[in-house]
Amino acid sequence: MSRNLPIVLFGIFAGFVAGWFVAHRRIQRAFITAPAPSADSGEAVLDCDHARDDQWRSIWNTFYMPMKKAYLVEWQVCLGEIEGHRVRVIDGNVVSFQYRDDAVDRIEIADLLGDHKPQLFILTSSQGTADATTWHFLDESNGKLREWKEPNYDEPAKKLLRPDEDFCCKSWGLGLRGREVSIARPIYRKGDANCCPSRGGVIVHLKPGPGAFNLTSINRLSKSQYDGWLARPNWYGWP
Repeated sequence: MSRNLPIVLFGIFAGFVAGWFVAHRRIQRAFITAPAPSADSGEAVLDCDHARDDQWRSIWNTFYMPMKKAYLVEWQVCLGEIEGHRVRVIDGNVVSFQYRDDAVDRIEIADLLGDHKPQLFILTSSQGTADATTWHFLDESNGKLREWKEPNYDEPAKKLLRPDEDFCCKSWGLGLRGREVSIARPIYRKGDANCCPSRGGVIVHLKPGPGAFNLTSINRLSKSQYDGWLARPNWYGWP
């Protein structure tokens, strides 16, 4: 048995990988072979904003287990005229948190406090001019899920702008490297095209704490500094 154990384990692993790719292809085919009806077809066009729960399809599930209790994390899609995505975090039969957006970019486990009590990291994004990225960090406190709170960094950031500058139409992006959490936003000279902010950016450094982030510093970055920051790994946001 001991001689065959590596072969058995390899077979199990290979089967798991093969199953994952089959499931992944099935998800892709579902999007290709089951398009939403168009307005010209005469069929009812599904409005995801008012879709029933049974009109959302689960495409990926996992469990988040910060302590002893396991929470179901469910990624669902609504195949309406405008496709919708949502992530639901479920405690038993109760949906504790639900996040709806145009896309789901990340569902991961983080250990921002280094105490081996993990957080659930969910990242979603919306399409359009703002290219908005939204992030959520959840953990468990006293047997219940909670979402981490963030400080007010919008007002301090505005104070760093010069009279001929603004943030135009882009939202904050997130930089996550291990336990280092930063957010940044481009600065526009008034009149800059949407694609091309010319004045660098503002960066905010956040310190993770139990259930909340604390603002540790906020600074301007030059154009070259900001471009270099965007090039770092684990940057989530525009561009």
